[in-house]
Amino acid sequence: MQDKFIHAAAYALMAFLFWQAWREHLHKHLLIILTVFFCSVYGMTDEWYQSFVAGRDASYSDWIADTLGAFLLTIIRYNREFMRLRS
Repeated sequence: MQDKFIHAAAYALMAFLFWQAWREHLHKHLLIILTVFFCSVYGMTDEWYQSFVAGRDASYSDWIADTLGAFLLTIIRYNREFMRLRS
């Protein structure tokens, strides 16, 4: 279980960095989609790569944890930046 939390936290950090890099350049809806998409695809390719490394294995549950971490961070950033502007 701790392994999945670490995966989620690492990919939440990746999502945060992606968001910060692109938030001034993309429309908010496209930013949301691309942030989660980028992190999820990166997680998928990372798991695929691990299947070729001795002593490592690819895991769908790790990929799900990666994507979930990115998704949760993206929702939090969206709420902080764009929902606050509506008030």
